[in-house]
Amino acid sequence: MKLLIDAGNTRVKWALCEAGRVVAHGAVAHGALGTLAGRLPPVAEAWGACVAGDAARAAIETAVGVSIRWVASETARGDVRNHYRQVAEQGVDRWLAVLGARALHPGEDLVIALAGTALTVEALSADGDYLGGAIAPGARLMLAALAGNTAQLKREPGVWRDFPDNTPDALATGAWDALAGAVERMRQRLAERTGRSGVRVLLSGGDAAPLAARLTGPADLVDNLVLLGLMSVADCR
Repeated sequence: MKLLIDAGNTRVKWALCEAGRVVAHGAVAHGALGTLAGRLPPVAEAWGACVAGDAARAAIETAVGVSIRWVASETARGDVRNHYRQVAEQGVDRWLAVLGARALHPGEDLVIALAGTALTVEALSADGDYLGGAIAPGARLMLAALAGNTAQLKREPGVWRDFPDNTPDALATGAWDALAGAVERMRQRLAERTGRSGVRVLLSGGDAAPLAARLTGPADLVDNLVLLGLMSVADCR
């Protein structure tokens, strides 16, 4: 049995995999890492992806009590080729999400969006070319920036509406429309690049569901997409 760790900026997701399948999974906030060890059985190996910094890596290893093989983005894995100009500077969660998406839907044109603290939107062709992607602030970061930098917008956001008629709802609508627009633009650009319609959009992350509701085209919600990619790297057969 292998332990997989996906350490984001807000939460640490984990999964136990064996014989090509996930047998248990969960998530804890960084401040609750001390509770993680009690949830885990002995494992043969541990693999991890972390975008939260070196201190977080050290805290996670202390919490689980085993050495973790931390992975990084690569120029290629299997039939997926990474066209990112500086692979070493790419967040590993983005790369693993692409690998997880490829494992789920081989041979399809895919847009892969991780909606959390930040929004990342990646483009993967049916031929296995990962073309790159975009990064934008997540909904909470956008709204915090507005509240912190504009004197008349220091208020709680409201809800998304077709035509907001008050400032709180205008804030919420602007944030979600901006995120949805980033996904839809990538969907359009990938279709134009390949000359093929029917680009599949995969959404993962804590804000995936509300983002899906704002899109004009269809999208699939996928839990733990980064962990699925990590499972392929760790070879959990």
